Amino acid sequence: MKIFLKKAVAALICICMLASSAVTASAMSQAEAMAYSNYYLLQDIIDIYLETSLYETDRETLINTMLFNYLSKNPLMIGALANALLSANDPYSAYYTAQDPLLRATSSSYGIIIADSESFEEGDARKSRPGIYISEVIEGSNADFADIRPGDRFVALDGINVEGLTLSGIKYLLNNLPYQKKDETASALYKEFSAPDYDAERFMQFTLLSWDFKKEVIMTVERTSDDGTTQTLDIGVSKGVSATKDVSLTIDKESSTANIQIAAFNSMSTFDQYKAALDEIYAAGCKNLIIDMRDNPGGQADAALLMASLFIDEGKELYYTRTRADNEPVPTLSSAGDKYDPAVFEKFLILVNENTASAAELLAYIYRSQLGAKLIGKPTFGKALGQTAYQISGGDSFTVTTLEILTLDKTSYNEIGLEPDIYVPDVSEKYEFPTGLSHFNHVNYVDIVPGAQNDAVLALEQRFGILGIIRPERIDGIFDEATATCTRIYKNVTMNDKNPTGDVTYDMVTRMTATINMYKDLNVAVDTEMNVATLYITNSSRGKRLAAEYVKAYEKHREKLEAEREAAQKEYEEEMRREMEELENAQDENDEVDTEIPADTPSEPSTETPPQAE
Repeated sequence: MKIFLKKAVAALICICMLASSAVTASAMSQAEAMAYSNYYLLQDIIDIYLETSLYETDRETLINTMLFNYLSKNPLMIGALANALLSANDPYSAYYTAQDPLLRATSSSYGIIIADSESFEEGDARKSRPGIYISEVIEGSNADFADIRPGDRFVALDGINVEGLTLSGIKYLLNNLPYQKKDETASALYKEFSAPDYDAERFMQFTLLSWDFKKEVIMTVERTSDDGTTQTLDIGVSKGVSATKDVSLTIDKESSTANIQIAAFNSMSTFDQYKAALDEIYAAGCKNLIIDMRDNPGGQADAALLMASLFIDEGKELYYTRTRADNEPVPTLSSAGDKYDPAVFEKFLILVNENTASAAELLAYIYRSQLGAKLIGKPTFGKALGQTAYQISGGDSFTVTTLEILTLDKTSYNEIGLEPDIYVPDVSEKYEFPTGLSHFNHVNYVDIVPGAQNDAVLALEQRFGILGIIRPERIDGIFDEATATCTRIYKNVTMNDKNPTGDVTYDMVTRMTATINMYKDLNVAVDTEMNVATLYITNSSRGKRLAAEYVKAYEKHREKLEAEREAAQKEYEEEMRREMEELENAQDENDEVDTEIPADTPSEPSTETPPQAE
């Protein structure tokens, strides 16, 4: 009992100390104190039980029985308990239920990739029909199932005309539509599968997709046939599960530079996507290669190994691994398969930042150590550990960290990261607020009505242009469908209107004025890494100088922020000093008033004997 009281009192004192210093104690430290308290309490209960219980047992048996009985009554707590166990000594080990996205390359999306007609090459027929096009449909996605096709041009979404919107404007609608849940019986797919003679095989494919009829969006698209004729189609598509596209490619023919962006290594299909991109790059005869792996969290290390091996002869040592079973680090060799000649690239650059981790770091390390690729950006995350996934019956699984990756000199970059060859910090610059905007206020907004053509409409469209949701050619001062659609988007996104209309209201004027005024003091991020890489391609010396200029700008900005912080701190301390002086002066005055004897107050009689007259 003494032990119990001692530990409980110690934990209680700890909590009281934290509570008494609430100004400095964080919520996490209070939670830790409570965890210590509960932990010691449980240990004391176990100790007392083992010492005094009629039923003799040992500590291990008691704890195992406790766990069994707890799970018997709370079977759904297996995930929480397993996670507590797995993460006790390892932040990367975890338990996943069958619904979690471990080992599944999935995303909640329609399964389409869209592009602006302005991004197409000269001579492309789509260039003559401005708008937003579907450039790719991901295989197995909801859009693929619904027969959306690459080359379809957006006309409307749920009956809202979108031909005057930018890429950002279309994305706003795709993310937020439908505004309200619909009657599922209006869905063409619902009607199809409700029919007695529905296609059972097609229905099996449909059930693999997370299709919600009540959230189905009608995509109205213009489709051009091979003979040049066009037709307008209404196709219902719902957000759902679709394979992700981890690799995207752009080619700048002017500089003969290919830019491959690898978002993640979600599955082995990442390798196939990467190889397809390389085929296109070599067919185009590109002389420079930029691989962008910023914010890439990693994933399948096997995919990264195969991607690295495409440029490296079979059997060459790439890195080492260390496990508990190995007495010495074991080399990992380049695998067999198709090979590409890296010598065709005059410049081979890799963009990285503090969020480049795991398999992305590994690929960056291999390309630098084996091919001399230059890393541009910031130090990487520093995760040189590998996990093994174990499948459990029922679809659940868990991972355990089983190996550490070592460099060719058998050192680890875990928790350290890879240092870039050219360091480039994040820098922002002042937004260039446009001049000459027409007036938009609480007086003239009443002139903004459907079909109107006036300065008030122009002023509204100019502000939509600043927000980046209306196409430049549609800023014409005419209140048409494009203007109404932008109004809907603005009211939905910024005013949280769940069923927005296309009319301009008094409240919208107030909100938009405040929104646009913020742009006057806005700082916008500069893509410093890509700017340096692009300049380095044409002139490596100028690229390095630009990186140095960004470093200076970053240091100058940091010094400014530090000076502002110090000034604010001094001002705060001075204010506190003045308040303390005022309190002290007020206290002194109160003390003086308490001790001073008023003139009309009678004095106490003297106890001394008065002197006798002579």
